[in-house]
Amino acid sequence: MRPRVLPALTALAIAAAAVAASPPPPATATSGTATATLVTENFDELVPQLRPRADETGVPADVLGFSPAAPAGWSVTTSPVVTASGVTEWRGWSFTTPQFWSTAAPGQGRENFTKAEGVLAVADDDEWDDKNNPTDTLIFDSALTSPAIDVVGRNQVHVNYDSSYRQTGPQQASLEVSFDGGPRTKLFTYSTSSLGDQTYLENRTVTQPVKVPAGARKMTATWNVEKAQNDWYWAIDDVDITDQPREGAEAPMPHKPGPGDLPNGTSQRKVLFVDVDGVRYDKLLQANTPHLDALAKVGQFGPSYLHDNAITGTNSGPGHSNMLTGVWPDKHKVMDNSFAGNNLVDYPDVTTRLERANPALSTFTTLDWTPLNQFLIASPDVKMQQTGPDAQTTDRQSTSASIEALTEHNPDFVYTYLHQGDATGHGIGSDTPQYVQAIENLDAYIGQLVQAMRSRPTYKSENWLVIVSTDHGFSGQGHGGDQHTTRTGWILASGGDITRRTPVREWRQVDVTPTILEHLRVPVDPAWNLDGIPIGTPSNDPFDTVKADRPVVDEPAKPPASGGWTPRLPTGWARTGTVEGGVTEFRGWNLMTNEFWATSGEGEGRGSFVRSRDVVAVADAKEWSSANHPAGTFDSTLWSPWRSAKGRTVTVEYASHYKQPDGEQKAEVIAEFDNGTTAVLWSADTVRFDISKPMRLQLKTPKGAGKVRIGWHLSGANGYWAIDSPALTVS
Repeated sequence: MRPRVLPALTALAIAAAAVAASPPPPATATSGTATATLVTENFDELVPQLRPRADETGVPADVLGFSPAAPAGWSVTTSPVVTASGVTEWRGWSFTTPQFWSTAAPGQGRENFTKAEGVLAVADDDEWDDKNNPTDTLIFDSALTSPAIDVVGRNQVHVNYDSSYRQTGPQQASLEVSFDGGPRTKLFTYSTSSLGDQTYLENRTVTQPVKVPAGARKMTATWNVEKAQNDWYWAIDDVDITDQPREGAEAPMPHKPGPGDLPNGTSQRKVLFVDVDGVRYDKLLQANTPHLDALAKVGQFGPSYLHDNAITGTNSGPGHSNMLTGVWPDKHKVMDNSFAGNNLVDYPDVTTRLERANPALSTFTTLDWTPLNQFLIASPDVKMQQTGPDAQTTDRQSTSASIEALTEHNPDFVYTYLHQGDATGHGIGSDTPQYVQAIENLDAYIGQLVQAMRSRPTYKSENWLVIVSTDHGFSGQGHGGDQHTTRTGWILASGGDITRRTPVREWRQVDVTPTILEHLRVPVDPAWNLDGIPIGTPSNDPFDTVKADRPVVDEPAKPPASGGWTPRLPTGWARTGTVEGGVTEFRGWNLMTNEFWATSGEGEGRGSFVRSRDVVAVADAKEWSSANHPAGTFDSTLWSPWRSAKGRTVTVEYASHYKQPDGEQKAEVIAEFDNGTTAVLWSADTVRFDISKPMRLQLKTPKGAGKVRIGWHLSGANGYWAIDSPALTVS
């Protein structure tokens, strides 16, 4: 990047610039015998011919920022269908300012091209398509070509430039050269087959060597974007062609590391984590999966419920981030597949945790979904990006790479992402035989991975933990909603310290990372603020001492594996208040499983009580009043057992999920002492939604008090309150 700064360009600013100084000379092909620079171009000579917006209404009308005309000696060749349709500013390669371009479509990475200054060259098929959607029937095809450059007597030259490139779908982009008017030759090609299905090669300085054929006299360089259909853009700036590569520049194509780059592992305890994208739990149970069945037979396996849209949609970005960071989206801030606004700096992925805690560990990852490598997985020793025409191909590639890592090297952590389930669900549907077949194909890959692990010469002296999990379920051909089959994931953990004798609980996606850390003997720093716990951790929640196993009474039939409910309370707990009529399951505070409650009203936020597990206490006035025409109002208090109040401070901690849609509801947390003293620790009587909120309340013990109990009181008929893992201490 050459330092240069241009202000926001208005007509007045350009007129002033023209008076103050003559325009810079156009780029010209120079003799190469006199200097190492054969041609240079920064496009800034185009400032005087910049125009105001034509179709880009988001750009201020007085900002001059685009031109279709190339610099002197340069040329743009564009398909006639492109020049006759779409957004005027982007009909083929255009020349624009960073401000104009990024303002036209903020939030899609254009603003990340900070190396570009003044005027840059842009081929933006994504923005071009925003007028009348021409890519519904047409293809974007445009090429930007340099002047003819004298290469007499040279064996090699280097094409250097700043670049910012994004793609998804069929878009292809290439740098091509031609000698003495002959056909163009591609030096490299960006495409889904070479880079993956979503690629962000942003804000880079690149250099591409070019061998000059014997006897060649002239060369042109061409930046070509073709076969594009609303697939994003390519922008370049600061072009020069020289004898030597530009200092600090990198190759256009990213280096592809492989298993051979792995350092030798140091741990006797090792982990194989297979992350299968988009595999429904109910369809997994229907499929013939002998390899997964064998792992489950000696380990832990069961459903793992995701959040609903009260937190964010059931999409891949949040799902994989939940597993790989050990925290929920309200912390890691990955809310969709764009990863925009994430907080992965504070909540990094598990490979980063491992490498920071013990750099001697050998860590390996392989996958094909580019955003995971681009945004989430930061610091493994080897991070492979698989590319291919379809998920079947890339799953084979990832499986083969992991097998090579397992059999020929000594990794301590192997992460293998498999995509076929998600791709089949989207492409054909999750209620089809093909989807079940895709699951069975995945099981075969998992069998190959486990066999490779067990065939290691050192296997008997090693302690391997195998985890298999999914990021989300499916409903038909999609996900992202609040449906039970979409929110139902699953976790399988086998080996290490996890056996059939391990306590069976409702494990969550966020438990994957703590389980990996524990197995590899990496202590969890409380400052990390992880939400998950290692699989196998026993419960100390009093609610989990009661079986919530009653079937529905007034509620509609529940999906399989949703659990049940019970009016029974743990020993010493009590319920007061009068709640008559209405839905039987919700007559006052009752205990139930999370999913039993969540499926009582999908789309109303119940499914986002993610910091609870197993059995929870629920007071749901809204669901109680949804049938049987109850008389009166909902008024119920759940009381903890009495316990000694000897001490100065009473502390109560619990997880809370509280929704109040209007001002007619009231909630309180009450401390009652045996000397008749009561105190309200917390209350709510206005609209609010506390989503899966950790609570910690304190008060001073009053004089003369010997015992204390805590009550959770709810009255009203429009909202709900659920709590879990209550703990009362006096100190």
